Amino acid sequence: MRANPPRWPAPGRPLAVAAPAGRVAPEALENGLAALAELAPLSRVDCPDEVLAAQDYLAGPDVERAAHLSTLLSDPELGAVLAARGGFGCLRLLPLLGLAALAQTGACLIGFSDLTALLNPLAALGLVTVHGPVVTQLPRLDQASRADLAALLAGRRSWPAALSGQALAPGQAAGPLLGGNLTTLCSLLGTPWFPNLGGAVLILEDTGEAPYRLDRMLTQLELAGVLGLVAGVAVGRLSDQESDPPGLAQALARRLAGLNKPVVMNLPFGHGAANRLLPLGATAEISGSTGVLTVGLDLA
Repeated sequence: MRANPPRWPAPGRPLAVAAPAGRVAPEALENGLAALAELAPLSRVDCPDEVLAAQDYLAGPDVERAAHLSTLLSDPELGAVLAARGGFGCLRLLPLLGLAALAQTGACLIGFSDLTALLNPLAALGLVTVHGPVVTQLPRLDQASRADLAALLAGRRSWPAALSGQALAPGQAAGPLLGGNLTTLCSLLGTPWFPNLGGAVLILEDTGEAPYRLDRMLTQLELAGVLGLVAGVAVGRLSDQESDPPGLAQALARRLAGLNKPVVMNLPFGHGAANRLLPLGATAEISGSTGVLTVGLDLA
């Protein structure tokens, strides 16, 4: 299914913060909200008490998180819904959400990491979603990523956008942009919510994983028969550090080099300071010869 653009943010339209995943630390949220106010000075930011709810490592009970997210995504007055953080918890919401109906609301959902479990099913149902920073990440974003988000929240979309990385395997391909966090993507395997990756440009990022675990997860995708279906693979950052520790990129590179598909590594998205906006479901083009990923080709 071809994904359609959401109702984009615009100056003066309120923004809302949701917490569909992990428990949110109050200080991290406060700092993130201050950064968001700087990036979107013309928009009111609604951050209800539900965001700071807590149940063990989750931001409150599943039913309550699902209900709050559904309410926000169904509000036609909101310019965008931004995730407070990732962590874990979105997978648990999938059976509780009416995703088909939510995909028809035109809501603009922004997040990444654990939000991979929500962004991809919504994109598969026809709604472009935005793989981008979570609120608690905002204070440490680099200038390019801040400019990306500020422009979007002000109603100025910067797509198509060409992002430069490291060329690994040659070739050129185009298709819908899908994927995100490798760990979360593997967690969707075998469920009704795993995205159809046939002909897709697959993005991958992660953090806190050892090289052998990255290898194992890529092998899982390969053995499940889905890695061979993609048109190309675009890998972002694999840690939250300024530069990924040795061995992480090499582990993925060894596994991806033999795909006979274009592959680009070290692109500016993920858990570190660089986390550029990537519209999932929209058309992307990848060049494994030049190391360039161009996103949002149909969103000009």
